[in-house]
Amino acid sequence: MRVSLICPTCAQAAGGVGTWFVDTIREDGLYTGKCPNGHDLLLATQTLPHEMLFEIALNAITDGYNREAVSSFAASMERFFEFAIRVIANKHAVPADALADMWKIVAKQSERQLGAYVLLYGIEFAKSPHLLSNKMTELRNDVVHKGKLPSRKEALGFGSAVYEVIQESVRQLRTTHLDQVNGCLGEHVARIAEKMGAVYPRTFQVTSTVLNIIDDVSSGYKPFSQVLLERGISSTA
Repeated sequence: MRVSLICPTCAQAAGGVGTWFVDTIREDGLYTGKCPNGHDLLLATQTLPHEMLFEIALNAITDGYNREAVSSFAASMERFFEFAIRVIANKHAVPADALADMWKIVAKQSERQLGAYVLLYGIEFAKSPHLLSNKMTELRNDVVHKGKLPSRKEALGFGSAVYEVIQESVRQLRTTHLDQVNGCLGEHVARIAEKMGAVYPRTFQVTSTVLNIIDDVSSGYKPFSQVLLERGISSTA
């Protein structure tokens, strides 16, 4: 997968055009060095982990790596659960250090994270969140734990199911907890900025993703079939 980056110096000189691509994705979202025209820069993308993982899964589908797609879709969903938990904790003013201590207890086991998400979501909204069906959960377990090689149809079906799980929850959170959603996004950016230190010039950029938390999905929801169409991904084998 390639990530598009924009050099602010090139963009200013060329009237907004200064995009190039890198092939190595950094987990911390920080990219340093020089642009193709030799300008020094420190650049950070504001993309949340679950958004980038979903993009990686879509690219895996394109490249024919169905097993990797399923595992990345699953990881995207789990990281979204973490983000949603942080949003709800933010609503109730849970101190960051207390939340960090609690998260350590569940961080290494996906089932614990799922349980924490289900209970917090249920308490907060008095209803159960939309989750994967038993069939999709079994597919995920077979792929991740038993080495199953899924078909393209299975990988796309799993991606569609994960997409619905995330987007339905995003609609709920943006409708009732928008300030906290923006607050958690701001905290994410602040953590990146802290790693940047006092090095200049530096810039932040928003990378367009399918699951961009900034987008108002309540009014502009796209079905997964449209996502595939826009990405040029065939829904058939």
